[in-house]
Amino acid sequence: MSTKNVGNHSITLKTELIGKVTGRKIDANALIDSGAEGIIINGRFAQKNQLTLLPIKKPFPVRNVDGSENTMGWVREYTIQNLCIYSQDNRAYHEEKAEFYVTDIGDHDIILGTDWLEEHNPDIDWSDSRIGMTRCPETCIIANPPILHLKTKTKPLKSAVVDPRTHHKDYQVKWLEPIGQFKPVAQSKIAG
Repeated sequence: MSTKNVGNHSITLKTELIGKVTGRKIDANALIDSGAEGIIINGRFAQKNQLTLLPIKKPFPVRNVDGSENTMGWVREYTIQNLCIYSQDNRAYHEEKAEFYVTDIGDHDIILGTDWLEEHNPDIDWSDSRIGMTRCPETCIIANPPILHLKTKTKPLKSAVVDPRTHHKDYQVKWLEPIGQFKPVAQSKIAG
């Protein structure tokens, strides 16, 4: 049995992580994912860029929607980084201090999930892949507001035939909070 994937329309922002002490800038692609919760950074990306990783006091497993443990492993670390998102013309930008959970998220550097989306409430035009930051919390640094038409990297829509039994590349990660402890939930992103 195979499923036809008519295209996975998503928006990826071109962002920078800026070192708090050194000021070093690292380019990162951040996937906007309303099916994920939290702010997540890829463990391989964090290691490659030598980000400071801090241990989580109570590590927790990544879980599938059905409650089974996912092969993506456990969340054992987090990192605090300055995240900067620029407008297309580089004249305006949004900057914030963000706490990222570190885990394997496939080919993505960063995932900005529903927690981030609810806190910042960006203006998103999915059909044109345009995003504006006009309602950020006071903790964000905003230069030359309003920040409209953020730099995005869009994936072209393409048809592909995938076998759902073997296709495990993309995951949606959800974080459930039972009695004060986060537990992520991953769900395969195969379109029907």
